[in-house]
Amino acid sequence: MKRPALTNRLLVATAIGIVGGIVAAIRFIRAPLHSSDFGNAWFGAAALRHGADPYGLLGPGLQFEWPWRLYYPVTSMVVALPLSFLDELTATFLFVAISSALLAFALTADGWYRLPLFLSWPFVIAAAAGQWSPILTAAVLLPSLGWILIAKPNLGAAIFASTSSERLQKTAAIGGALILAFSLVWFPGWPREWLTVIEQQRHMSAPIVRPGGVFVLLALLKWRRPEARLIVALACVPQTNSWYEALPLLLVPSNLRESLILSFLSTLGFFLPPYVMTARNELEFNAQMGSLMVAICYLPATLMVLRRPNEGEFPAWVTRVASRIRRPRASAA
Repeated sequence: MKRPALTNRLLVATAIGIVGGIVAAIRFIRAPLHSSDFGNAWFGAAALRHGADPYGLLGPGLQFEWPWRLYYPVTSMVVALPLSFLDELTATFLFVAISSALLAFALTADGWYRLPLFLSWPFVIAAAAGQWSPILTAAVLLPSLGWILIAKPNLGAAIFASTSSERLQKTAAIGGALILAFSLVWFPGWPREWLTVIEQQRHMSAPIVRPGGVFVLLALLKWRRPEARLIVALACVPQTNSWYEALPLLLVPSNLRESLILSFLSTLGFFLPPYVMTARNELEFNAQMGSLMVAICYLPATLMVLRRPNEGEFPAWVTRVASRIRRPRASAA
């Protein structure tokens, strides 16, 4: 398959980035009282610049009105620091535009077949909500972005654990350590406050505990494949069960047909809820949405992987450690 020309990739990435930013801006303008998800990090960074504690200022009835407490770590605020000098609308537009453009550029390295991802409900809701999942998904294919994983530790941990790229793991480890160190110098007490907030939440859970979620483990039959490990890792980390969390699964398709199928199935997440969900409160809503995600996104992605040979490599350092473990045993024998 002939790879797309760099110029064409840059043009497509720029166009998709602008469209993604516009989607975020339109949603922000139409719902000015409901901030973007990136707005949490944006506000937190601005609060820290002024010597304030963001965990005491963001939430229901607080200075920064938000339906929930601040669930993001200060590491996300460190990443958001450069954009915190702008107003929230502009900052959100730029964040989503840059994230979408990077994702488009990463996806087209070996062809155009993954572009249906941008028509999927997971991407649309991620762009509209100003979520981190597009840039985290881009990091799977662009190892130089590994440092961004620490901004959202649950998805970041799943990507780190599943990748075959030693460069991505090194970038994530070194960059993440520097960002973490900076955050601790800036606000030493934040891990305690953040963990307290996380412990009080009730709406996050791992997809694997939802009905049918255990069948995702079948992907481990193809454990050598990074996409198989990604599916399982994503299913095992706590998350909000919102559709933007499923965006990394759209990396699983290996051809245009699979990409269209998975994008279409995931987009049913927009149409089906009124017909199949009976939630009476937020807790039930998240649980039922999680079950729907398992049925029409996780399991189809798992089936795609199961049709492939069990081929692939781990990062070189994993292979080296494994060989050292096996060598003494062989010598003893």
